Order: sequence, then C-alpha cells, then structure tokens
Amino acid sequence: MTETTRNELTVVILIDALGWEIVQRFGFAGTLFPQSGPLETILGYSSAAIPSLLSGTKPSEHGSWAMYRYSPSTSPFKLLRFLPNLPHPLEWRLRRWIRRVIDRRKVIKGYYDLYEIPPRMLSYFDVATRTDPYTPGGLRRETLFDCLETSGIRYRQWNYRTPESENFRQLLSLVGSDKQLLFLYTAELDALMHRVGIFHNDVREKLAWYEEQLAKIVTTACDAGRPLRLYLFSDHGMTEVSDAVDLMREVESWGFRLGTDIVAFYDSTMARFWCDAETRVRLGKRLNETGWGRVMSDKELDAFGCRFEDGSYGEVIFLLPPGRLIVPSFMGRETIAAMHGYDPDDRFSKGCFMSNEASDNCPGSILDLKSYLLERIGVTRE
Repeated sequence: MTETTRNELTVVILIDALGWEIVQRFGFAGTLFPQSGPLETILGYSSAAIPSLLSGTKPSEHGSWAMYRYSPSTSPFKLLRFLPNLPHPLEWRLRRWIRRVIDRRKVIKGYYDLYEIPPRMLSYFDVATRTDPYTPGGLRRETLFDCLETSGIRYRQWNYRTPESENFRQLLSLVGSDKQLLFLYTAELDALMHRVGIFHNDVREKLAWYEEQLAKIVTTACDAGRPLRLYLFSDHGMTEVSDAVDLMREVESWGFRLGTDIVAFYDSTMARFWCDAETRVRLGKRLNETGWGRVMSDKELDAFGCRFEDGSYGEVIFLLPPGRLIVPSFMGRETIAAMHGYDPDDRFSKGCFMSNEASDNCPGSILDLKSYLLERIGVTRE
C-alpha cells in the first residue's frame, strides 16, 4: 500500500430529504461534485430508508418499515390501554411524561417520537426498531458500520443526536487526523422543508450553508495533504403538499370503531389497519371508493420489499398520492408545507447521489450505497 493510499480520506455526508428535484432546481454544489444523479428510494419514511441505506437490504429483510408496528404483547406502553379518551391538552402532557419515563429506562436506543398518537392507542404498538442503526449491531442485517468495525477501518460518525453545526465543526477538526472515514448525517433540511416547502428561499440559504461546509472540507483536506473522496447523498426526496383529507373522521363515519372494530395507525401519507378478515374486505372497499388513495396489494408490497407475513405493519395499507396528506393524523393535527413517504416511483420521492470523482459511476438506489462505499474504501465482503 502506498503512502498516498494510506493517507486517503473518505467523507460521507447524508442529508435527509435532499431530493434530486431540489438539487436540480437550486443547482446545488455542482462545482464540488462533477458526478451526480437521482437515487431510487423505498416506500416509507426515514425509519425504513435509513436502515435500508445502511444495510443494503429492503425493509422486509432488515425488519424496519414504519416507526411503529402492531405488537400489543411487547408494547412498552401496554398499560395505557385502559385510559379513556382524553382532551388534547391532557394527552399532550401525558405523552411528555411517557417519553420521559421511556427515555429514563433506556428501553429504546434509536430515534422515535410520540407525535400526536392517542395515548390509549399506543398500547397496541411497539417501536419497530428499539436499537440504533447508527451503531454496530443496530439492525438484524449487517450494516455499513458493522463492516467498518470488523474491517478495522478507523472512522467517526455523527447523527441527529447533536446539532449539525457542531457536527460539521467536529468533522473539520478530524480531517487532518488518522481517521480513514468520516460519516455525517443531518435531518435539519428535512425539518425545514416540512415547515416552509421544498423551493422556499430558506431552503436555498440552507443549501448555500451546506456548500460552505463542503468547501471547507475540501480545502482542509488539501491543506492537510490528504487525497479526498467526498460523497453526498440522501435517503429520499420531498414533495410539496397540495391538499389534505380527514381520513380519521371518514373511517369513523362508516361505523368502524377505533380500538373495537379496528386498530389503526394514521401516518402522514398512509393509514395502516388491523381487523378481522370480513372487516378488512369491507374497509378496503370503502377506502378505495373515497378516491383519496389506493389500498396496496400484496403483490405491490412484495415488489417494494415492504410486505410482512405477520401483518405487523398493517393488514390493510392505504397509500395517498403524492402531495396529499392525512390531517389530522397520529403525526400531527395541522397541514404542513411538504412531506415524503409517497410512492417511491414518483420523481419527487427520489433522493440524490453526488461524488467529487469525475469518473465515478453513480449508484442508482439507496440499496446500492453500502456496497458502493465499501468497495471505494477497499473493504471486500464474501
């Protein structure tokens, strides 16, 4: 191995929700990345996309799709089943107390939120992934970080747990160190676009700030005499919200009683239901008749790698078209400016991949990223 090879540095930046359409609209970082292209994602939210990206496998393989899955027997919230319906201010206070108790007990090590989930409904659900996918052993499939550990690669990673400005500062301080790979994930752009939309001037300014940080990385590596591989990509894109539907009220108006006839989880862009076979047929028919979305077939879920034989993520799954939102939902009571979690084939769902290596061949899917990065840093897998 030459001195140049030993001195090489790989920097990986994962920006949540930086879609290919956004990159193109703003001409993001084109001078820094001569090679770039769209990146296929998977159906679902970051709770599915991040594990898929890190493991190179689909949700049906690594086990994490939505943030919550139906599992009353393992639910850390099972005692809440006996609560009555509470006024919203009381529910909000109760959720805050529940979160403090769960965090104090360290029952869940990965990211989760209680959002606007009715406390009594929490008793039916468990957090899909209680472990942290950013740590070795965090998924039931081998991840990028597992491979780095077993291969003896000297690396450091930063994620959502600390502010991105501090993460970039620390990353810059290690460019001249003996680390071989630096991996930084940030979710702040995702949060911003939820509030203001995907083409807002605040997004332009945020992207300009990212460009400044990336330029600093390039300059610092050059000053340290370290050949730099710089990769930037996202887990999915983001879509402007155009309208909203009150699916919860609609389902209730059909006579399906929540917690009695059905158990439901109302995500932002899809609704998932559990009920007996006869009710599944009637409910599916009524959902399709609304014209608000489509009930997903087993064949379609199989193709997306999101079908689970045990039905833990939903026995009836109703997906809305791009731009439509369920409001209110278990995720929030108000309409937001932009959302993701739509059909992955939609152009606004696609993420992006960018490389500073002009001769590079871009991976086409988030499922390709793990093997791509390992190959670039010389880690071979059997």
